[in-house]
Amino acid sequence: MSAGTLYVGTSGWSYAHWAGGRFYPRGLKQGDWLVYYADRFSTVEINASFYRLPRPQMVERWRKVTKAGFRFAVKMWRRITHEKKLVDCERELADFLETVARLGPRRGPLLVQLPPSFRQDLDRLKHFFDLFRQVAGRSRWRLAFEFRHPSWIGEEVYRFLDRRRAAVCLADLPRCPITEPNDAPFVYVRRHGPQGRYRGGYPPRQITADARRVRSWLDAGRDVYVYYNNDIEGHAVRNAAQLRERVEP
Repeated sequence: MSAGTLYVGTSGWSYAHWAGGRFYPRGLKQGDWLVYYADRFSTVEINASFYRLPRPQMVERWRKVTKAGFRFAVKMWRRITHEKKLVDCERELADFLETVARLGPRRGPLLVQLPPSFRQDLDRLKHFFDLFRQVAGRSRWRLAFEFRHPSWIGEEVYRFLDRRRAAVCLADLPRCPITEPNDAPFVYVRRHGPQGRYRGGYPPRQITADARRVRSWLDAGRDVYVYYNNDIEGHAVRNAAQLRERVEP
């Protein structure tokens, strides 16, 4: 069995407080931030797509300025996940997939984040998967679900996603921590900050513990995507680099 591939990066790259030497060098133009970022990391998670669909020209530029092998994970539009609650969203889903497909070989998983008020509803989730297959056609996508209500965490939901090769997102959310992956072909991890609300840096002992788990998943042949969302004070880029160094010494 061949080892899986590690993709580690941050949730977003366009943060003004990373400029001026904190991560981006002084004088580097904002239009060049993604190029600089992609030279140092293998993936990024796009969160802006949650609020609005990016312009097609922008998506195509992202593809063109990043290196081969780079991957964009894309957070699904909130009109689908939070407003429509996964139903009656065929048009929105088609628009979203058409936009993201412009990433071509750079496209990574789609992150489907459900709101904290959204309780377990497997019938609705099955309907969404049926709709997704209908809209996506022959295109293949990896789906990762970030559940924010604890009713979703259990064997029944895990088996449901296993059969559809979709992943449960591992996230350190105070109200709904998820630490164990399901049996999808890939693992998706989000680190939101040890102090909550995207603040604080993870200590070396946790980075080391995470690296140990990541290596075990890779050795089992699973691709692993890890995104640090603790952007305040630039902790995300430091923690992402530290994890990569421990997994790939």
